[in-house]
Amino acid sequence: MKRYLNFDIAKAICIILVVIGHYFPDNSPSWYVPIRGIIYSFHMPLFMFASGFVYIATKKEGETYIELVIKKFKRLMLPYFTTSFIVITLKLLCQGNAYVENPVTFASYLKVFYSPEAGFFLWFIWALWWMFLIVPLFKTKRSRISLFIVALFAHFCPVLLPNVFCLKHLQQFLVYFMLGVIIYDLGINTAKNTKCIFSVLFIALLIIISRSGFHNSIVSFFIAIIGVGMVVEISNNIIRQNINMKLLLTVSASSYIIYLFHTTFEGFAKSAIRKSTYLCDGTNGVGFLVGALIVVTIGVVMPILLHKYILDRFQYAKLLFGLK
Repeated sequence: MKRYLNFDIAKAICIILVVIGHYFPDNSPSWYVPIRGIIYSFHMPLFMFASGFVYIATKKEGETYIELVIKKFKRLMLPYFTTSFIVITLKLLCQGNAYVENPVTFASYLKVFYSPEAGFFLWFIWALWWMFLIVPLFKTKRSRISLFIVALFAHFCPVLLPNVFCLKHLQQFLVYFMLGVIIYDLGINTAKNTKCIFSVLFIALLIIISRSGFHNSIVSFFIAIIGVGMVVEISNNIIRQNINMKLLLTVSASSYIIYLFHTTFEGFAKSAIRKSTYLCDGTNGVGFLVGALIVVTIGVVMPILLHKYILDRFQYAKLLFGLK
């Protein structure tokens, strides 16, 4: 099966940005707020775009729809339920004795079957699951272009689907998944040197918006598209410049486990540094940066260690967490 190193690197960059974006204490300094806003403007569209591109690029010929659905259930929903039950249990055990963001109840064990109760960020898995149920039904390039157009209209539709089963997120993000699909279908070379045009456009748009205050769904859509292109271009440049990719590829290989568990490990780290005034003082820029670096590093490194030294060594663990 062909490897797309630029998407592996982009995935690593994206998951690191996800971990950074999920560190947002109440007393965050004012300069940190727009940084987080920039991250949130494109990081999940990038994940969806990469998922769509890689799906269609590596699609197995002769694989039936049922076989694909079973494979994606094992890859997506089984780890979702496993992680949800673990996280809810840990929260129930800890929330009476330590600070826990978004406390849960015993009813949360039932709510996970229709809502990302263990952690809001898990909406991504529900949305991706629905996409893998829908997109394979469109078997030709022309039909997939039609689905992209439908997804584009749905994205801008003012009437949103309900939150249950994260259908609202399916409506909002299917367009980015389908963009990845049609980019591959149309044979557009994602490794072509664009001389960082996406980076320039992204920075220019952010400057315009920050000065004008103009912001709406259309602008947000184009910022997301340009942000996706920017990260893919950065990834292409890393390959072209022969930069050592070992660390990024390690992060990419564990990106799903990082996504599932980063908030849990970040939660333990945040509980620990809350005891330090120096690390939690939003008015102390250096202290905040040190605290953020500690939390983000733990949020990335600990899931990698969990993946490498525990989950990947036991067959049942690999099954429960969708590992190959």
